[in-house]
Amino acid sequence: MQKVLISGGSGLIGSSLTTLLQKNGHEVAWLSRSNKAPKGVTVFKWDVNAGTLDSNAIAWADVLVHLAGEGIAEKRWSNARKNEIIDSRTKSAAMLLAAMQLHPGKIHTVIAASAIGFYGETNSVAVKEDAVPGIGFLSESVKLWEAATAKFAETGARLVTVRIGVVLSLKGGALKEIVQTAGIRVLPIMGNGKQLYSWIHIDDVVKILTFSIENPLSGTYNAVAPNPVNQKTIVAQYKNAMRKWYLLMPVPAFGLRLALGEMADAVLFNQYISASKIQAAGFEFQFPTIGAALTDLVSVK
Repeated sequence: MQKVLISGGSGLIGSSLTTLLQKNGHEVAWLSRSNKAPKGVTVFKWDVNAGTLDSNAIAWADVLVHLAGEGIAEKRWSNARKNEIIDSRTKSAAMLLAAMQLHPGKIHTVIAASAIGFYGETNSVAVKEDAVPGIGFLSESVKLWEAATAKFAETGARLVTVRIGVVLSLKGGALKEIVQTAGIRVLPIMGNGKQLYSWIHIDDVVKILTFSIENPLSGTYNAVAPNPVNQKTIVAQYKNAMRKWYLLMPVPAFGLRLALGEMADAVLFNQYISASKIQAAGFEFQFPTIGAALTDLVSVK
């Protein structure tokens, strides 16, 4: 059993991770501005904007899971918003690093969440962790996040960087956005729908994070299912899983770019990302195929 401190614990991934860690016998604490947390979760106060952090959190913890940061797709990417996205991750990492340096050797493992946006748009060859970063804001921002979290290794802690793909959950994230018009029997085809999405079921995301805590991994790993599919297939498989009639409505790429600006890259980019490294480390996916993933998510809706 270990004491695991999570930044961003109340988010989509953090809340699911908390449940699994507790099930596995670990103690969990959150860094939060609020006192609200599930039963059994200790809360330590922090405020990234104010630059305050309860140093007792670091003294308490054995493991740090750093998930905190502004959502990529929550608002249009103005220059101010881009700075918020970057600062929310780099400044929070710097605060945590400074706190860890006041308690040398206390935290022995850091799991740092990243994103496959690091690779930018890819071609039809599966991209592995040693690939160079891509071009554009998604890639540039993730490079800065990883540069900030790389400094955790200077404390002597084991560092695992997890580049997370398109997370599938009906509680939040990309899938919830894609199917938000399902109530009026409409599902969108983004652009031509042929762009590959390197997706992952929410349960497999938290299992990879837990696997990284409980096993002697280090370095960078992609958290994506081994069978990426195009956006149109995700919509079609959701339709099949729901066993209902839906109108599949094309949303032209130019319309998305007019509405979303540069943020349209997040739904139009082709990303074919390899899962081979995490599999070689011994991780087994519970939901390796999109059909199985969506059938499960719909069944627990």
